[in-house]
Amino acid sequence: MDDVSLAAGTEARRQLRAHGRAVLRAPHDVSKHLARLQVALQLPGSEPVQGVLADLFSVPVDNGATLRKAALQLAVERLDPYSVDAFTRHAGGHAPLPAITPLATRWSVLVQPSADVPARVRRGGRDDSRRLADEVVQALYDGELVEAARIEAEFLGHCVSCQDKLAFMLAMRGVRKAGIEVDERWARVSAWLGARDAFGDRQQGFGPAPAIDGTDTGTP
Repeated sequence: MDDVSLAAGTEARRQLRAHGRAVLRAPHDVSKHLARLQVALQLPGSEPVQGVLADLFSVPVDNGATLRKAALQLAVERLDPYSVDAFTRHAGGHAPLPAITPLATRWSVLVQPSADVPARVRRGGRDDSRRLADEVVQALYDGELVEAARIEAEFLGHCVSCQDKLAFMLAMRGVRKAGIEVDERWARVSAWLGARDAFGDRQQGFGPAPAIDGTDTGTP
């Protein structure tokens, strides 16, 4: 990153913090939320945008459904598909997000992340998911055997502990395209991730998370 880009990013983060303080002072002022969202869109990754959007979705305002849908439209390209799904489910409703929600991030000022959502889930974004998927596919395709096995195990563990459906989907697409055969661990992880809803909660009737060595972890 050159000096100009670094300075621009630093200034955007400073502005985002300033807009966050403004939102705290006047949480029902729609214009302050929208101005803050515009600044968040200048920063890389999905975390700032998601955190700001969660704050906006938490405040009851006039024409709330219309506002939430418009804000989500601005941010949709910066969010992972599962966060988009969760926000979409709330956009048309009358009830705001609760004060504690899995959609909050460290950039949120009005809502807090759920305690049962791992920090890596709250801080991860689409760029991280793509990078991890690319790394495991490359390792399985032409990496040294022992190192490839290590990267594969760490990747599958990440997908389970962080409920990273996007990374797993991208990796599955990559290994199929490359003609790479994977073992039954991938099927177990796929089934477990498929049993999680958009908020990461286990749907009724599905068991605990699979351990990478084939045993159950008991992870909820």
